[in-house]
Amino acid sequence: MGMSLKHLSFVMLVLQNTALSIVSKYSRDKAGPKYKPGTVVLLVELLKFTLCYLMLLKGKRGNVAASVHTLRVEVFADTKGLTKMAVLAFLYAMQNMFALVAYDYVDVATYQIVYQLKIITTALFMLVLLHRRFSVVQWGAMLALMAGVAICSYSRLPAAAEHAEEDTAATAALATKRFIGICVMLGLAVNSGLAAAYFERVMKSHKSNSTLQTLDPLWTRNLQLSAISVAVTCVDLVRNFSDVWTHGFFYGFHSTVFAVIFLQAVGGLTIAAVVRFSDNIVKNFGTSFSLIFSCIISNYMFDQTAPFSFYFGVLLVVVSVFVYGDSRFALKPAAKKTKKRSTTDDMAHEITIETKNAQPLHAGGRHFVARSVQTFNVLCV
Repeated sequence: MGMSLKHLSFVMLVLQNTALSIVSKYSRDKAGPKYKPGTVVLLVELLKFTLCYLMLLKGKRGNVAASVHTLRVEVFADTKGLTKMAVLAFLYAMQNMFALVAYDYVDVATYQIVYQLKIITTALFMLVLLHRRFSVVQWGAMLALMAGVAICSYSRLPAAAEHAEEDTAATAALATKRFIGICVMLGLAVNSGLAAAYFERVMKSHKSNSTLQTLDPLWTRNLQLSAISVAVTCVDLVRNFSDVWTHGFFYGFHSTVFAVIFLQAVGGLTIAAVVRFSDNIVKNFGTSFSLIFSCIISNYMFDQTAPFSFYFGVLLVVVSVFVYGDSRFALKPAAKKTKKRSTTDDMAHEITIETKNAQPLHAGGRHFVARSVQTFNVLCV
C-alpha cells in the first residue's frame, strides 16, 4: 500500500528541515566572506516560483501558452487571493522584524524557550480561525512537545559566564531589558501562530475567482506568495544597492550556499503541502522532530556531546508526536442527533400530505381539517 500525501509530506518535511539545519550551519561556519541574507532570500523565492510554474506546466502537458494563460487568469488576475497573500507576506515580515529585535533584548536561551509558545498560539488561532477542536490528550501532547523542544534547545547552549559582582543599577537595567525582550518574544509567538493559522485558512478555504479553476491551490498560493516576496525583496536590495554593487550579488557564495537555497525553496513548498494535506500542528511536530534529528546528527559530525537533559527532551518530543498522531486520542466529531418523530406527528404529516394531494377545499373545510388534527394531537398527549 502506497504512502498517502499526508504522510509523505510529513516525512519530506522532517528530512528537509534536518538537512537544512546541518547545511546552514556548515555554510556559515565555513571560512571566508559571509553571504548577504537578502540575496539568498531573493534566489529562494525565484526558485520557488520556478518550481511551482514547472508543476503548472506539467499539468498542462508542456503547453506553454495554456500555462501562461492559467498563470495570468488564476494567479495574477485573482486580486482577492493576491490581497490575502499580501497580508500573509506582511505577517511574515513582522515575524522577521520581531525576531531581529528580540535578539537585541534577550539571550539565546530565553529566545529558544519562549519561542516554543508558537506551538500553543498556533493551536489557539486554529481554534478561532478554523474552528478546530482538540482533545485534552492532544493539548497535553502539544504542551509536552513545547517542553521537550525547549529542554533540547536549552541543553545545547553554551554555559553563560558568571559575574560575581554586579551593581544594582546594572541589574535593574538588565531586568528591564529582559522584560522588554520577553514582551517582544510573546509578540513573535502570537504573530507566528496567527500567520500559520491564516495561511492554512487561505490554503483550504479560498477559491479562485475563475469558475473553471484548474490549478491546485498548493501551487496557486505559492506562486502568489513568491511573486509578492520577490517584489518585497527587490525593494530591500534596491535600498542596499550600494553594498550589493560594491561587493557583487554573489558575494560570499559557494557550493554549500546553493544547497541552502535549494533546501529552503523545497522546504517552503513542503510546509505548504503539509498544511494543505494535514494542518499546522502536524507541521510544528515535523519541524520539532527534525530539530531533534539535526541535533543528534550534528553531535557526531561536529564532535559535540549532549547532556542527559537533551535526551530527556528527545523522549518528550517522540512521545508527544506519537500520542498526537494516534487517532484514538483525537476528538471525535459530534454525531448529529436525529429527532425521533412521534406517532401523532406521523399521523398529522400523513393527513397534511393527503390534504395536499386532494382537491382544494373551501375555507371552512381547511379550518375543519386543521382543528381536527390539533384536537387529535391534544387527546393523544
